[in-house]
Amino acid sequence: MTSAGKPEPNAGATESRWLDWFEARNGLWSAIQAGALIVGGGWAVILLLISFHDRRVDLAMAQAAQFVEGRTSEARQLLDRLWYSSPAELIDLFREALAHLPNDDERGEAIHNFVSEYILSGDKQANPIDVQLAIADVAAQLDLIAVCAGEGGDRSWLATHLIPARCDRATVEEYFCGYADSFHTLYGGVLDDIRRTTGNQALGAASEKFARGPGCIE
Repeated sequence: MTSAGKPEPNAGATESRWLDWFEARNGLWSAIQAGALIVGGGWAVILLLISFHDRRVDLAMAQAAQFVEGRTSEARQLLDRLWYSSPAELIDLFREALAHLPNDDERGEAIHNFVSEYILSGDKQANPIDVQLAIADVAAQLDLIAVCAGEGGDRSWLATHLIPARCDRATVEEYFCGYADSFHTLYGGVLDDIRRTTGNQALGAASEKFARGPGCIE
């Protein structure tokens, strides 16, 4: 019993208000949890992509280090030595002659003739076969680097456009575009001879396509 001036409390209304508050609290907490899960998941994806990119850059850098310090470096140093041992006056005359040739075909033929006469002949430390093997070694290593960057091979359209190459292409382009283009300009004719001799028609193909591709030609 209660006095006439004080109505009896409505237990059902009190319980309803408590349930409304509890449901609102749970709804707000669920929204916060969902937001946190979305943010955390997005951040995890970002970290995963950064890690994947870093691994691809590291692999490209490892390819560059191997090219400079590995077995290929001996072949590259042999070719450099033959060029540096040529008289400076001869190199200057050769460059001047190239500048006066009217088209790429004639310049390519002139370069092939010069390389055949003055570079392929070798020196006291390397005979012509050693020089050709050195050119083939460098071409093969450049091919491996180009394939690692996604050039050549039998990659499908889907793989080419949606699946990144093993090596970061921008890093490979920064390190190898200039060298690969110069290499194929100087030794393209010699590589044709080596392909005919060995039957390996793919030698140098991937790296030449890489060097003459849009990523290397600005």
